[in-house]
Amino acid sequence: MILLTGITGNIGGATARALLARGVRFRALVRDTQKAAAWAERGVELVVGNLEDAASITRALAGIDRALLVLPNGEPQEQLELAFIRTAREAGLPWLLKLSSPEAVRGTTSPIPLAHLAAEDALKASGMKWTLLRPSFYMQNFRGSIKAARETGKLSMPMGRGTVALTDNQEAGEFIAHVLTDTDSARHQGQCYDITGPDPVMDFEGIARVIGEVIGKPVSYNDCDPKAFQEAIRPFHRNQWHSDAVARLFAEIANGATPGHRTDTFQSIMGRPGRSFREYLQTLAAS
Repeated sequence: MILLTGITGNIGGATARALLARGVRFRALVRDTQKAAAWAERGVELVVGNLEDAASITRALAGIDRALLVLPNGEPQEQLELAFIRTAREAGLPWLLKLSSPEAVRGTTSPIPLAHLAAEDALKASGMKWTLLRPSFYMQNFRGSIKAARETGKLSMPMGRGTVALTDNQEAGEFIAHVLTDTDSARHQGQCYDITGPDPVMDFEGIARVIGEVIGKPVSYNDCDPKAFQEAIRPFHRNQWHSDAVARLFAEIANGATPGHRTDTFQSIMGRPGRSFREYLQTLAAS
């Protein structure tokens, strides 16, 4: 039996949809049953609780042999992930899969990858079987770019000469669901899977060029002021901490501290190339 956390978010939700499409029953730990009501209507077993409450985690883990830990980026992320890992170990969970990030590299000073690193280290030291799932820069970060490019002819982001390998979060959910349900689960245990789509590593001029080709007009990359960009996107973040953390993460991409790195992990395990950035943009342009 599988337990998911983060089912109301992007990757947790994508994984849940992929599991349901496979006809797989699973349980989800949720804070708010109203927010998760649509999942209950689709037959998902919901357990109410939160990662601050060890007792609710223990209840959710009853009868579970594998769990997926997915938390939104935030100030309490490290503390909550460490608490879940500790409680899962004490509850005797055999196998824990954790959503992480390829930016979680030694030497980073950005709070988000630092939290992932701390949880990765704790999971490896826990004695449980483990798998790390690390999708690269999400294509969904550009979901507002089509409209903006049509209006301004620009892709404005403070990414310097940085590079990224792009991943569709729906495909990431498909990959995670496959790992969770593979009959040969042992081959995934002890693995760190850096996941990317089929595109080559791209800089932001290249990304702007593809956006332009999809919308049928030239789009140039505007390496905008980081502070101005942070202020522009602040309303989309939960709080000041989150806004500052994303700015730090983008700065490490911009200065080349965490360059993009394409892998064939998705392709070799799933047996298909995955959705390209152009294909993702085309779905946005058509909507």
